[in-house]
Amino acid sequence: MTSFSDTQANFVEYIRNPENTSAPSGIEERRLKVYRELFFNNVLGFLSSGFPVLESIYGEQKWQRLARAFFVHHHCRSPYFVDISKEFVEYLSNEHQATSDDPPYLQELAHYEWLELAISIKKHSQDAHVWDHLEDISSLCFSETATLAGYAFPVHQISEEYHPEKSAETNYIVVYRKADFEVGFTVVNAVTAHLLNLVQSTDSVTMEELLTQMVLALPQLPEEQVCDGTKQTIEQLLDQQILLIPNH
Repeated sequence: MTSFSDTQANFVEYIRNPENTSAPSGIEERRLKVYRELFFNNVLGFLSSGFPVLESIYGEQKWQRLARAFFVHHHCRSPYFVDISKEFVEYLSNEHQATSDDPPYLQELAHYEWLELAISIKKHSQDAHVWDHLEDISSLCFSETATLAGYAFPVHQISEEYHPEKSAETNYIVVYRKADFEVGFTVVNAVTAHLLNLVQSTDSVTMEELLTQMVLALPQLPEEQVCDGTKQTIEQLLDQQILLIPNH
């Protein structure tokens, strides 16, 4: 006699992969179809809302094929719908078998689109505040609702009409969320990316320490030029709320 757990496992596997799994006995096809479509369409809906650019590049049929492969083969570790996008990125990076339908920037574009969602919902408890343009900038910290990422492709420019080649240099992009929950992104150069990494590597850093490290990192440039440029860049990053002022 088949145990309940075996029946349950068979039902789950059938809903996940109906083409390669026998239908559970004792359940009419009409009901099974409702379950098949309900579960898959829920996942498809989350993927479509989380990766609109990627979906537009694939087109409806190819996108559903990719979503179905994820639905069949990936076993999500999180029970929360909000984590489906993250699970999809992990699937593309670690499990997906590339096909002729896949653009060369598939993994990077997926990560970039997921990053926008992740930043928009990220919780934070940082003891810091937004710069008011009057306060002396004595120390800095990297916002918990900002992330610096590097990509081989200019993922922020990809669209249904534009399919770029791999860049010779890394594309550094900061995705950030302001205090009013507006999410934005900015492209930064390698020097600014190094500056941000210096700030991000510690809870907070003084302006003096940061200027000293930037001068050491750019020995080919005059010290005054490096300091002036660094201060100007820091003010821009503070305005964007990528950097914040620690409260202590």
